Amino acid sequence: METRVLHVIIGLLKTQHAEIIRDLENLKGQIALPFSLKRMQNVGRMLRVLDQRVVLHLIQEDQLLYPKLVLAKNSRLRATANRLQTEMGGMAYEFSLYIRRWRSEAELVHHWGVFVEESLGLTTRLSERIRREEDELFPLLDPWDPG
Repeated sequence: METRVLHVIIGLLKTQHAEIIRDLENLKGQIALPFSLKRMQNVGRMLRVLDQRVVLHLIQEDQLLYPKLVLAKNSRLRATANRLQTEMGGMAYEFSLYIRRWRSEAELVHHWGVFVEESLGLTTRLSERIRREEDELFPLLDPWDPG
């Protein structure tokens, strides 16, 4: 992968990170408030947006970015990519299960407390993945030699 192309991809991923963090914060704001039907409907809309945004993003990273980075000449980059991929690689699957479970308004109404608890855990793990990529992985890409 050419360095110029890599920088475009990283720019896109960083933009997606910012959008996902914003959406996760909005979701956390909604679930911090008492349950209401209006709130549940808002949350349902938020989950549909997150579903599209997060799954696409995680697939791009897990299938396009990480496979290239684990083959990099730069040993520090390669090791960091391997470590992060191993530690966080199942996030797309976990997120898909979460979305499937909470797609139904009836599930949200009847199990709001469980939904809130699961949402807080998942948003924390997803935010941590993003933070670690931004802080640990992306800085190593600046001088990266793709050969």
